[in-house]
Amino acid sequence: MTISPNPVPYSNNPIPNCSLTNTWTYSQVLDNVGSAEITLSDRTDFMDGAVLSQRSGLGIVIPPGSKTTLTTRFCSASAAEHHTRTDFTGTDAKNNRINFRGPDVVLSKR
Repeated sequence: MTISPNPVPYSNNPIPNCSLTNTWTYSQVLDNVGSAEITLSDRTDFMDGAVLSQRSGLGIVIPPGSKTTLTTRFCSASAAEHHTRTDFTGTDAKNNRINFRGPDVVLSKR
């Protein structure tokens, strides 16, 4: 997975379903460099070392040799620098379990 940009600049653009004014937006590019299709089913987002959110039933399918891009948004009551990470779990085409720890992302201070 690659993050663009990283560090992520402070944006202050509104995020749906978030009333907090300090916001950041970036892209996560998921690259399947393996030889089997993978399906990502679960996502865990961390902010400053704590679990922020967990989602399941994602159904993100990435064929071998392909990429998919996810837009990721964070909001906070604090305009200070933050550190985030997204982990994914799922399976490959042979039903082998996949556990992926995402890279550390820096959300720049205001």
